[in-house]
Amino acid sequence: MRNPLMVGERVYLRALELEDGETLARYAAEESDTFMYRGRQPQSPIEFEIWLKDAYKANPPPYVEFAVCLRADDRLIGNMGIGDLDWVNRIGETGSYLGAAFRNSGLGTEAKHLLLEYGFERLHLHAIMSTVFEANTRSSAALAKQGYRPAGRLRWTDVKGGVYRDLLVFDLLREEWLAARDAWRATRAGADRGVALPR
Repeated sequence: MRNPLMVGERVYLRALELEDGETLARYAAEESDTFMYRGRQPQSPIEFEIWLKDAYKANPPPYVEFAVCLRADDRLIGNMGIGDLDWVNRIGETGSYLGAAFRNSGLGTEAKHLLLEYGFERLHLHAIMSTVFEANTRSSAALAKQGYRPAGRLRWTDVKGGVYRDLLVFDLLREEWLAARDAWRATRAGADRGVALPR
């Protein structure tokens, strides 16, 4: 592991580095899902590098962002973070992205639990929220596994292909996350751990 901040069974979180821009741009170019941001957008390593250089100029920062890496070989598989941090009221909003090859294997849920542990245990946040485009049913299901509860919807917030879609809002308190994390760990303990990872 290289500079881990939060360590799980199969993944760990570390600070993003300038060199990560190339991999994240490649994942964005390979993206096949079209529910995000009105569809695919070209992104370059330079864009990620500029964003990362500007990321922590504010003190305290308005967000924290991490690289998600495999413990087995330190491979970068995505990124996730907590944004819109309100340090006075102790709230924030999570966001996450994994390269397509690393989805549907539980890696995202494991990484998100590490992120939530960071948010609740290290930043001492009171509540965390997340928003999902209505058509993104996979992300909605993932949030439920992480303990988030539906909190409402913002109607007609985004248009794609001439059709307006809603934005679904989810929220999470520390005790809800602890219960979901313990249930997830129990399920993982009884599951077959022999799932092969992409090469």
